[in-house]
Amino acid sequence: MQSPLHNPALFHLGPIPITQAVVTTWVIMALLLSGAALLRRRLQLLPSRSQAAFELVVATVDAQIRDTMQLEPGPYRAFIGTLFVYIFLANWSSLMPGVKPPTAQLETDMALALLVFIAVIGFGIRAGGIRGYLATFAAPSPLMIPLNFFESLTRTFSLFVRLFGPRQQNLWASFGSGSLPST
Repeated sequence: MQSPLHNPALFHLGPIPITQAVVTTWVIMALLLSGAALLRRRLQLLPSRSQAAFELVVATVDAQIRDTMQLEPGPYRAFIGTLFVYIFLANWSSLMPGVKPPTAQLETDMALALLVFIAVIGFGIRAGGIRGYLATFAAPSPLMIPLNFFESLTRTFSLFVRLFGPRQQNLWASFGSGSLPST
């Protein structure tokens, strides 16, 4: 079994190694951008089947934002919707023979978790100003500041583990059985 940390370069752009995860991400980005451009040109008041399907995805993301955040989805729709669609397509890319999904790579999952961490700070500052955002760490008592700060860091780690972890079940199982995976 190969380590999930092993990520060989397919080629190099100057000194930068380009891995399969990067190429797959570029393909997903190209599909999303071209699909969005095509869909945008064909928007109608009376939606076609494909437009109705995409509107259903947007409505589902909006409902999820309302249910979990108890806020209106407008300011968050683009970021959360893009994350949802990217992760969905990245995971489904594994259905293509020979393609390893980018979300099976440590770097991709950590980058997504860091994006969410930065977005939470940005959205918090946008909603209440920097003073209001920092005040949330002191709720319900100033004694909670270290705990609330630690919670925001552990939330990022939790997002990373939840995205990366399930793909590595076989790796962790081999550690539990006393045998180490080969690299």
